[in-house]
Amino acid sequence: MNNNNNNFTFPLRDYEAKYDYKLTNPNGKLSDVWLHKEYQKLSLQANSSRERRKRNVGEVGGTDDDNEMVPCEDIILSDSDSVGTVSGTAHPPKRRLTALTVNENMNSNKMMSFQIDSPGCVQPSSPFSNRSSTSNSALATATTPACAPTIPDPHQQPVRRPRTPNAINSPTHTPVSDEDDPIQQLPLPSPSASPIDSEQSHASKLSFESIERSLTTIPTTQGELMDLMTNLFGYFNERNQNHFIFRLLQNVNRASLSTFNGLIHNSLKRDLLTNLPVEITMKILKYLDYQTLLTLSLVCKSWYDKINNPDLWINLLMKDKLITDPEIIKQELHDPQQLLEQWCRLPNVNPAQALYKKRSIIVNRWMDPNYEPKRISVTGHGNKVVTCLQHDDEKIVTGVDDKCILIYSTKTGKLMRVLEGHEGGVWALKYTGNTLVTGSTDRTVRVWNMKTGICTHVFRGHTSTIRCLDIIHPTVVGKDANGNDLIFPQFPLLVTGSRDHNIHVWKLPLCDDGDDVDDDTVVADENARTGNTFDSSEIDNPYLIAVLSGHTQSVRSISGFGNIIISGSYDSTVRVWDLLDNGNCKHILTGHQDRVYSTAMDFHAKTCFSGSMDSTINMWNFETGKLIKTLEGHSSLVGLLSLVDGVLVSAAADATLRIWDPATGEISSKLKGHGAAITCFEHDGLRVVSGSEKMLKLWDVKRGCFARDLLADVTGGIWQVRIDYKRCVAAVQRFNEEEEGETFIEILDFSEPPK
Repeated sequence: MNNNNNNFTFPLRDYEAKYDYKLTNPNGKLSDVWLHKEYQKLSLQANSSRERRKRNVGEVGGTDDDNEMVPCEDIILSDSDSVGTVSGTAHPPKRRLTALTVNENMNSNKMMSFQIDSPGCVQPSSPFSNRSSTSNSALATATTPACAPTIPDPHQQPVRRPRTPNAINSPTHTPVSDEDDPIQQLPLPSPSASPIDSEQSHASKLSFESIERSLTTIPTTQGELMDLMTNLFGYFNERNQNHFIFRLLQNVNRASLSTFNGLIHNSLKRDLLTNLPVEITMKILKYLDYQTLLTLSLVCKSWYDKINNPDLWINLLMKDKLITDPEIIKQELHDPQQLLEQWCRLPNVNPAQALYKKRSIIVNRWMDPNYEPKRISVTGHGNKVVTCLQHDDEKIVTGVDDKCILIYSTKTGKLMRVLEGHEGGVWALKYTGNTLVTGSTDRTVRVWNMKTGICTHVFRGHTSTIRCLDIIHPTVVGKDANGNDLIFPQFPLLVTGSRDHNIHVWKLPLCDDGDDVDDDTVVADENARTGNTFDSSEIDNPYLIAVLSGHTQSVRSISGFGNIIISGSYDSTVRVWDLLDNGNCKHILTGHQDRVYSTAMDFHAKTCFSGSMDSTINMWNFETGKLIKTLEGHSSLVGLLSLVDGVLVSAAADATLRIWDPATGEISSKLKGHGAAITCFEHDGLRVVSGSEKMLKLWDVKRGCFARDLLADVTGGIWQVRIDYKRCVAAVQRFNEEEEGETFIEILDFSEPPK
């Protein structure tokens, strides 16, 4: 240091070394630990042999004290000695004992070190000192008869048992000193006589030579001194290396310590994401929410590249229930350029992330009371009641109680088509693709081509009003005997329930919508082109598959999936029908005390739910027919049930809605706010929209609370409401100054791209 040392501060100077950076075994010598371990092995073997001999009768030797004389059995027989005879008596071979004094000034009471050059031949040993060589050693050789008794000289100090040579510190192991060595036993042979690889011995010798070469040169410059210290640093064991570094840091000023602190801190940083395999990294990232992912993407470019993975954002879309159908995700990503231009103009963003941003923005708009969606009000129904409603991105289809079906444009609200043919009010409808099915009080089921507006089929057979219907699409229902997927039905089925107590199952003739169609679709198109309508009675109708009879009163609700149909009736029962078993009734579920108005089914969990006028909801196992649980809480008719994406919602005439866990039957939330009976509702797993007299409300499913009023100018009832991720379509009633009611279709659009 310079003379300016007095101006420096040394924060660590008064600190004491401890734990892993404390000096250990300061008197330990530089050696290889493997050598000491070999000595220990041989010492243990010799000790074991000596103990066995001690137990034998006629043992020749002394005691186990340190002052005992060396027994002749402990001296190894030399191969070079020959066996001689005296007076015809055979004598054991002579043995040579070699001893090397560690120092010329060693006292007679010091230990002697023994080494064996090869099995049977004793050779002198040259122990190492820090800077001394073997030239300072003295060699003495004594030859005695092999088993001649030794008479101790009373005037001479007793010869102590030689001890195991000290191990010298190695660069990577903790040294073992004389004081630390618990094995102080027999004189051991030299390393050359032990089973040690010659290459290891050679490496040890080279190690010592390198140390000696380093110490023979006196450093004269700063660089040479630095090189010397660096070279010798490797000969410390790990703990003493830490101590050496600590000693150096004790003499470093605060400014230097601050610099070292920064370097050490940066070197200890680990890249959690890029150092792991890609599969593990992706699995970790899938547990994070979108806000955390976006924050992590700002850390560095490599993290940004990993987080900018389409599969990660597609998984997040489904986990957050923004999109639960992979086919819809595929459709949304069909035009990635348009998606990026409208919703995310940042460079190098993958389309899946832009899709997640789009859906998240739209969800937040729904829940924001200050956001005003684009609104379209459609007139045309007069004072008629809208009994059923369905919509998509292109069209809105409504059925009313005056025989007509009206089709409007979703984007403009313009009336596109009026479907006429029924002779009574339409109380049930559902469509798939371009095929619309309607059920009426005229006791007929009609199939329509919505593009042409022509009724292609009329199904007769019911003897009363068709009150409910459902369409069952082909799906995987299990495995066959060969382990292959079992798909049922093979084609779409139409299931209709009527007030005549019966359920009819029909093969649904699909109308051409541009996709591949079957032969029945061709017939439908032919009827559409010629203006003819297929009209047949129940007896000779080729589309009729089965008539499910058993209920004793009106069938009010139907839920179908795969091969299972769940029906609820005014006879207070729920029935399970199996189409794979020729439509036979599998179970009659009894337990309600009044009419059943609503049903819902989870096919994969083998459970179904039924809502009744007795104000309860029953949870059934439709595979066994057992009642699992009765969900209580409502105080009036439970007229509506809906199970979507693992969320069960019920609405009742007591003006409340309840959110349930369909797996356990436990209630999650109670939604209160309506002033009259709930007339309609729909939910998608994230939000619930419900209507009652003068109210159309939005609820947050995750938080289980009220979010906002969607319409504030409704003066009459809410007949129907349907939602998708970006629109709410409701049929509402308003009264004019003359107190005459008029029905409107209200379209609320939350999906306008940001400007």
